[in-house]
Amino acid sequence: MKLIILTDYRNQFYSSTRERGGSVNLSVLSGLFIKLGLDVVVKKFSEIDFVREDFDGVFILYQSSEDPGLHYKEYIEDILLGLKLKGAILIPDFFKFRAHHNKVFMEIYRDVILGKQVDTGIQAKYFGSLEDYQSSSIPLKFPSVLKPSEGSRSRNVSLLKDLNNSMSAIRKVSFSLTFQNIKREVLNMFDKKGYRKISQNRKKFIIQEYVSGLIGDYKVLVYSDKYFVLWRDNRTNDFRASGSGKLSFPIDVPVSLLNFARDVYECLDVPYISMDIAQSASGQNYLLEFQFLMFGQHTLEKSKHHFVSNENGWRRICEEVVLEEQLAKSVYEYISHLTKDKKYLQLN
Repeated sequence: MKLIILTDYRNQFYSSTRERGGSVNLSVLSGLFIKLGLDVVVKKFSEIDFVREDFDGVFILYQSSEDPGLHYKEYIEDILLGLKLKGAILIPDFFKFRAHHNKVFMEIYRDVILGKQVDTGIQAKYFGSLEDYQSSSIPLKFPSVLKPSEGSRSRNVSLLKDLNNSMSAIRKVSFSLTFQNIKREVLNMFDKKGYRKISQNRKKFIIQEYVSGLIGDYKVLVYSDKYFVLWRDNRTNDFRASGSGKLSFPIDVPVSLLNFARDVYECLDVPYISMDIAQSASGQNYLLEFQFLMFGQHTLEKSKHHFVSNENGWRRICEEVVLEEQLAKSVYEYISHLTKDKKYLQLN
């Protein structure tokens, strides 16, 4: 079986904490795949030749991008859609890529796919503009959490406490005014009859249910059968845990939380996943956010233990692991699963 690993213009693939802005060691990763019997080729996105190359049935292991403005991510999207048109099998599938740095689609995916199989404990409303929010007939409960669609580490995430507070916060997070917008508005106002004003607040956003009483949350990374768990305390005098820097690796993790993480992972059909999970004092689990690619590897690379389950329950395994080995194992097992599911291959 052929596997193409796609890197960005910096020859970078995913991330590693071994150095600032570090990448997975592609030489090591490729060698592991070759040992597993795969025919491996490493290419840049820009080296894909849709005219001369045949990608039918070829597995594509790719990454996303988190560059400001997500300009390169848009380019990656074009390449991935071209590969799908040519019959390639994306790992993970395109919908998972679409959810990266796109909380609107993440929540749509929760509603359409995940929510049918697992009670994630939380819901959100999503909007494409301030006007969409203002015209919505869906009642908003206070407090709620406002999040821009793109971004990480809780940047520009705020708590909506009441109606007055919400309007100013939403205007700020959805603000999209540019000089070109102003110019177009002025010209159209004088030149065209019946012209309808363009919104200056067209950056999409979500409004998520607020869970009170939380003092932090868990970051859970799953690679195949291994569950890596990081605890994050909330920021000082704040409801946000992401970006707090208050991190620890718990030895004892609630079994109900591990079971919940497993339920989410197993129903999504992915080789690996990152989840932000909160648990209330009563034991209710809440899936706050989830990512399928390009998530940080601190939880895996800095942990000295992980959790696995079998017929006897959960066990804590005290060992440090190598990122490339876990990545190769998870992807290989995923490909093995896909090759047995012919129906999935036809749909991908």
